[in-house]
Amino acid sequence: MLRTIIIDDEQNVREVLNKLLMDYCPVVKIEALIGGIEEGTKAIKELKPDLVFLDIEFPEKSGFELIEELGHEDFDVIFISGHEEYALKAFKTEAVDYLLKPFNVEDLETAVNKVIEKRRKAETVRYADVFMQKWTGSQEQLIALTSSDGLLFVKVKEVIYCKGDGAYTYFYLKDRDRITVAKNLKEFENLLKGMGFYRVHKSYLINLNEMKKYLRGEGGYVVMSNGDNVEVSKRKKEGFLSNLAKV
Repeated sequence: MLRTIIIDDEQNVREVLNKLLMDYCPVVKIEALIGGIEEGTKAIKELKPDLVFLDIEFPEKSGFELIEELGHEDFDVIFISGHEEYALKAFKTEAVDYLLKPFNVEDLETAVNKVIEKRRKAETVRYADVFMQKWTGSQEQLIALTSSDGLLFVKVKEVIYCKGDGAYTYFYLKDRDRITVAKNLKEFENLLKGMGFYRVHKSYLINLNEMKKYLRGEGGYVVMSNGDNVEVSKRKKEGFLSNLAKV
């Protein structure tokens, strides 16, 4: 259940939204209907909701100011307003969605489903991190890779190399297709530290035990066990070569 607060200074808006949520979004549990921004701030602190439907315009301050003061790391926000011009600013606050009054049922259901999906993914990532911490010191080291439909458990020794591309990391594995994970390469560099991996380039993290040969050059490149060539940056070359002696 999503424990939810509605904050809007119009009573009819609060009541209509409450009724729509009860009729069409059974996963939502309304904890409070709030008419003022100060009362809303207090309710958020006391009730610690999962989700807040928040109007933008109030006599004393705006909904944006409330979020700026409280932050919203512990709850998700769906802004509600009668004016389209606030939409861009709403999304810049990392709100899950923005709903226009009068409410459209389909848009409301979509917004709530976005919250559910966001929280599901966050929970999956949390379990993956806990799993990795649990198994790091085990004899058969495993890593949990978050996919669109859950977790894929992979033996660390099966990882040939990782390629970073912005917010994503591509895992190249033995006898498997490439796996894409929505985490940056730095996170996996930290997770795999001390397990025989080395960051040879800003975009590449390699398993030193899966190298076939190293070819010299300005930085040079490594031929991996699957035949792929991985570039070694000039800046990383000295540290990489010194690590070869430890393999």
